[in-house]
Amino acid sequence: MQKDDWLAGAKIIFPISISYIPLGLACGILLQQSGFHPFSVFMASLLIYGGASQFLIASMLLSGAAIIEIITMVFFINLRHLLMASTFAKRLKRQSTRFNLLFAQIITDESFAVNTMKFKVDKDWTPEKALAAGIIAHMTWVGSTFIGSLLGNTIALSTVVMNYVLTAMFIFLLVSQMDNQIVVWTGIFGMAVAILLKLILPSGIVILFASVLASLFGLSLELFKDWKGARLHES
Repeated sequence: MQKDDWLAGAKIIFPISISYIPLGLACGILLQQSGFHPFSVFMASLLIYGGASQFLIASMLLSGAAIIEIITMVFFINLRHLLMASTFAKRLKRQSTRFNLLFAQIITDESFAVNTMKFKVDKDWTPEKALAAGIIAHMTWVGSTFIGSLLGNTIALSTVVMNYVLTAMFIFLLVSQMDNQIVVWTGIFGMAVAILLKLILPSGIVILFASVLASLFGLSLELFKDWKGARLHES
């Protein structure tokens, strides 16, 4: 990748990276308190790279959950990444296997939203720029969680503040794509599903099911749009 790829990636991912810092610090502190060594926190952030999954691991360990239960929950939470990765298949078909493996590793909800938007509205946005953006966000998360694990109990981070930061980040991602009707309807669908499920299920399960169902709904709309466009083109 060239210098311009890194600069373009850094520019677009900057707001996300900034929001990762307090979240990463809090996650690192929580993992350290649940018994993780700083090196284990570093490797978890490097390999798992999922804020929801890592927060879940810490909370389940602190509550005394069995390892098999933790592994199962993390698997289902991260299952949505298969859907997100598949949407980039056409964009990356000319890339090497090593490139695609690395790209798959750095996909998160936030980087997926940013790169999806850029691929649609910016004809100059390339897989290299998208990868650079993802790597920068990844390294920010890894560094923040590692530092948090080193700080341990020496600093206090309010969970209320963490909730506001996370909410603000997703509002930014949604608002930045409001010109895309599929994104708007997917957001509305996801919100409705989450509200309905919250009446009968715990919050953690609600997030999991709402995310997966909203992703499938958005993918269905995208496929229907492509099918409809192909039919119009044929006629």
